[in-house]
This record gives sequence, C-alpha cells and structure tokens, in this order.
Amino acid sequence: MKKFTAVLIILVSFIFFTIPEAQATSTGQLIIINKKTNQLAFFNNGKLVKTFKVATGRERSYTPEGKFPIVKKIKNRPYYNGGIPGGHPNNPLGDRWLGLNARGTYGTTYAIHGNNKPSSIGTYASSGCVRMYDNDVRWLYDQVKLHTMVIITYTTKSFEEIAASDGYVLETKISKVTVSKNSPQPKNTAVTLTTSVSQGASPLYKFSIYDGAKWTTVRDYSANKTASWKPAKPGSYKIKFSVKSKNSKKQADDERVVTYNIYEPATLKSVTGDKTGPQPKGTTVRITAASNHNANNHFQYSVYDGTTKKWSTIKKYSPTTWINWKPVKPGQYTIKVEAKHKWAKTASSVKTISYAIYEPAVLNSVKTNKQGPQPVNTDIILTAVSNQNSDNLFQFSITTDRKTWTVINGYNKSSSQITWTPTTVGKYTIRVEARHKLSKQTNSIKEINFEILPAVEQPTAPAVDQPVAQPQ
Repeated sequence: MKKFTAVLIILVSFIFFTIPEAQATSTGQLIIINKKTNQLAFFNNGKLVKTFKVATGRERSYTPEGKFPIVKKIKNRPYYNGGIPGGHPNNPLGDRWLGLNARGTYGTTYAIHGNNKPSSIGTYASSGCVRMYDNDVRWLYDQVKLHTMVIITYTTKSFEEIAASDGYVLETKISKVTVSKNSPQPKNTAVTLTTSVSQGASPLYKFSIYDGAKWTTVRDYSANKTASWKPAKPGSYKIKFSVKSKNSKKQADDERVVTYNIYEPATLKSVTGDKTGPQPKGTTVRITAASNHNANNHFQYSVYDGTTKKWSTIKKYSPTTWINWKPVKPGQYTIKVEAKHKWAKTASSVKTISYAIYEPAVLNSVKTNKQGPQPVNTDIILTAVSNQNSDNLFQFSITTDRKTWTVINGYNKSSSQITWTPTTVGKYTIRVEARHKLSKQTNSIKEINFEILPAVEQPTAPAVDQPVAQPQ
C-alpha cells in the first residue's frame, strides 16, 4: 500500500507540473551551451540577454551535442531514481526542469536543471544534463518559452558567432560611439565618426546628422564602421549612430545620439586706441577690439615691453571688448589682442598695435654765463638744464613787455645752449620751453629776467699840440 501511494504521488506530481507539449514554433529565443567553457547564453529577440556558468557531462559524450528544442517545463520534478520528491533540498535536479528533445528522449532524460551541489557548477560533473545554480535556472525558467531551440556545442567560437552561423538573426548592439575631436569645434573641421558594437553578426552602420531643421544621411548602411563629416555652418547638431545586423528587418537594431556644437571662429577686424601714439607716461589709453561677432567672442589683452623684452597679460579672456591701459614707464610697447569664440580653447585671430611712451621734458633750470645787467651787444650764453637733455627739444624766446615774444631759437634747433647778443636796451624776460622729442606740445617752461644797459662810452684822450717844424 505504501509503495502504491508513493508511485501515485510521483505520477500526480509529474502530470501536474508538466506543461502540455505543443508543435515547434519560432519563439525569437535561443539558448547556446558551450561545453568548452561550460557557459550558457540566453538570447531573446535578437539580443544576448545573459550568460551563466554551468556544469556538463563528466565525459564529453555524456552531454549530447547538436540542436534540441525545449519540450518540457517542469517545476519541482521528482528525482525518480532516488524517490526524492520535487523541491526537496536533497533533490539533485533542483526545482526547475527544462527538458530537451535529445537522443530520442522527449524531455524526460536530458535537461537544463538546478542541482543540490553548487560547487559542481563550472566543472564537468553530470551524467549528461546541464546543471545551473538554482537561482539562475529559476530566472531562466521564467524567461524561456517552450520550443525554444538549444544549441549544445564544444567550440572556441563566441556565442554571437555560433548564433549567427545557425541563422539566428542577432541584433547588433552599440557598445561605444566616438567623434575624433571633442565638441565644440570650429566650422569646416573634419571629424571621424566611429561606432563600436558589442554583439551582432555582420553589422551594418549608418550615420546621420540633424542640423536643427532636418536629418541628413552622412552615410547609409554599410559595413564601414566609420564616416567623415565636415560641417560648413555653425550650430548645435545631433549625430545619430545607427546599427543593425545584415539580416535584420528593422530600421535599426540600436541607435545612439550625441550633441555636437560647431562655432564660427573669432576674427578680429580692428584693434584701436582712443589716443594715437606717442603719448607721455601715465596717460590712460583705451584699447578697443572689434570682431566678426563680439557677442560670441572672448578677448585677451597683453602688452610687450620693448625694454624688458617680456609679455605680460593685462586682462585674460573675457567678453570685454575694451580695456584701459596706463603705462607708467617710457619705452616702446606692443599691445596684442587675441580673440577666440567663447567655446574655443585657443585664439583664432590676433592683432597688434604699437605705442611709443615717453618721459615728458621737465626743465630744472635756466642759466646764464654772465650776471645781469649787461650792456648791449654782449654775448650771453643761455643754458637749459632738463631731466634728459638728449631726449628733449628746447625753444628760447625773449620779450620786454610780455606781450610780444620773439623766438631767438626754435624747436627745430634742439640745442640746450645758445648765445644771445642783445642789441637793444631793456628789461628782458627770457623764456625757455622744453618738450620731449616725441611730443607735439610743450611739457615744461621756465623764465628768468635779464637787464640790458646802454653801451659804456670809452673816455677820449685830450689833444696834444705838436711843435711846428722850423726850416733848417
């Protein structure tokens, strides 16, 4: 009676947990088991979904090789030989059974199932079935459909290669897309678009560009995974990378879209100063830059000191189109303006202007070689002493009424020393004006007073009577 009851329980369990068989149909799924690596791959709708470690036969011949459909799906299948109920912790079949139609057995002998010896996974340990970790086979059981084909092989090929060689339409999957130069870039820059795939058989590649108004195909589907693109107009673009397997019926198996910005390089039209050179030191000069599109460009201002032969930055890159420059030392200077688009990393346009900066003349004194007063027609040496006589020009003028000035030595004669010979009596004001040789106006003035007297009359000797000569 006990024996009959046990057999009845086993039969009822088998009937209850066995899903009815059906005719083989295409499920869009595929399982591949590679005995060389003891790995199982599950494909669904053309994609490699997941891989698992498995155990296969102790001898290569134990686990059949070939192509077999799954014809039975059983939960908690009893272990008949040992009389162990389904779902029991000691059941070597685990609690999920995916029976294969292999070697004339209709899902009753060879299967993908769980096990009670997880340490055996990854080894050659079974009598012919394919063992999985219990959690793995439970996941697979819920995903896989009846009549899904299982390929069992022993090979060095990849799962994708095995699937493709069997005619399975494996979707191509993008792993990475690249543009040879980082965004943003100036217009007319040639870039290379590259697509890398992680799966797919005989992948085809397509490249498209969206300019904000419409999509344009750079290259239609081909086996070439790269394409060249040279945008001629600035703007914010979208680059679409599309892939599909050669036998795919889809418009695309996988796509990636990246944003790529193209800009108009900055072009300087002019660099000007509000004051023309030369200028005296301490003068504030406004430097103004004009470019093709000031609103989109940034500017950097630098100055080169011809004395120290060094560049220094006045203002780093910013949207500012002007600066104030106030040189504190005399010398020859070069002002450089560099312009770049706000997205650019380096300057695309450079202009320079030169400035001569001078030390204004400063008169320290005006001297005479003779003290006044002096009589008319006396040669008087006038000497001007300034901060830098060799760089300065001098003009000498005289007046007796401070209304009318007479230039006795103009700026066109640069001597700081002249000889003045007054011919008219009077009280004179002598004015000396000085300016730097680069200046157009007087920088310094000094005056001295000098009196000229009438000429001194020399006394006349008295006449002496001469004796009259007597005839001899």
